[in-house]
Amino acid sequence: MGIFIRNIMTWRSLLISKGGKLSLHQKQILIQQEGNEFTVPLEDIAIVVVESRETVITLPLLSAFGLYGITLLSCDEQFLPCGQWLPFNQYYRQLKTLKLQLETSLPLKKQLWQRIVQQKIRNQAKVLSLCQYQEKSERLLQLANLVKSGDKDNLEAQSAVIYFSGLFGSHFRRKEEDNTINIHLNYAYTVVRSAVARSLVLYGWLPQLGLFHHSELNAFNLADDFIEPFRPLVDLLVWNLLEKGLLTTNLSPISKTAINQNLTSSTAI
Repeated sequence: MGIFIRNIMTWRSLLISKGGKLSLHQKQILIQQEGNEFTVPLEDIAIVVVESRETVITLPLLSAFGLYGITLLSCDEQFLPCGQWLPFNQYYRQLKTLKLQLETSLPLKKQLWQRIVQQKIRNQAKVLSLCQYQEKSERLLQLANLVKSGDKDNLEAQSAVIYFSGLFGSHFRRKEEDNTINIHLNYAYTVVRSAVARSLVLYGWLPQLGLFHHSELNAFNLADDFIEPFRPLVDLLVWNLLEKGLLTTNLSPISKTAINQNLTSSTAI
């Protein structure tokens, strides 16, 4: 009988920040660094983020990642994720799911996008409420109820203006890429996006075919649709780090570790 090992609910992440060797050993990842050895059961892992350019990864381990549904993120010179390894063809009804995805009607796509945007705005409202910004939280709840099919009034953008100005101040702008807050947000969004893409692939969905996002240059349109309700969780995490004074101009090992650890916690949405 072939190997059929896939725990969809697995949500443990590993951050490899030092050079060394990653290999397969008795259904575990064997990490060898600076004369030390560590092992972690593959069935416990969802994401591996490799920062160090001095890291060697063996092919048997990469194959095991595919069998166990583990996604691997590689990082660039700035230690930001730039590449992703995803499991392939692991779902037992791949063709049925693909047909369902291809045959989804435009009205249904618009209705699904409406539900996604509504939930995103409600989660934003919840974050504001947790951070004691009750007035703006109530405004977002009202906006969520007004979202129409396909969000043709673009209430997602309107809510974002209210939300981010309330959470990070009136001078905060998401488009400022060199902003300390944005640097941390973008890093965490990338990790969550990879996890969403992993789950979609494990269930047989094609991540290129989105509901709302449809760029021909984007291999993860569907992941970019489904990540939306989860973004406020990242925002709350970064806000907490900001309140504790743990945000630095560049991503520090402490903040990255905190982000990865917190993103593996159980959350009710």
